[in-house]
Amino acid sequence: MKNIILMMIFCLGGLAAKAQIPQPDPDTTAKHFLIVASIKNLQEISAGQQALQKTKHPEVKGFAQMMIKDHGQAEQALLALAKSRGINLPPTATGGIKPDLLLAGATNFDSAYVHAMSAGHGNTVQMFENYATTGKDPAVRAWAQQMLPTLKMHLEHIKTIEKQLK
Repeated sequence: MKNIILMMIFCLGGLAAKAQIPQPDPDTTAKHFLIVASIKNLQEISAGQQALQKTKHPEVKGFAQMMIKDHGQAEQALLALAKSRGINLPPTATGGIKPDLLLAGATNFDSAYVHAMSAGHGNTVQMFENYATTGKDPAVRAWAQQMLPTLKMHLEHIKTIEKQLK
């Protein structure tokens, strides 16, 4: 019995010692956020380029041009931020995004593009709001906060176009 008690104390003591050793807490959320944001930027640019070629509506063409310009600038800022934070983004997050095949094969391209932009920007705004309030990396959090007004403006703009097309 005495041996069992000593063994339990020894085991519990080992667990307590392990619990007291500080474990590294890498901020993988900043890297994940930047990867997803980069992919979203590249998708917006690619879809915008498709829209310039296929749209029949001047409002959609103007929106597509804005997507290419704004998300191109956002991507450059994101890459500089990632570099300054020592975050290496994988090539899949920074390489060329292929055109969306669902948009390419859509019978009504404008409707499909506008719907995709509306849903996509809704998700993107939500993702940026989340990181802007809960993100661990202060520089990445500040960038997310800085990008939010533009993303919200994109969302409002595309919702207006969506109403016009209905």
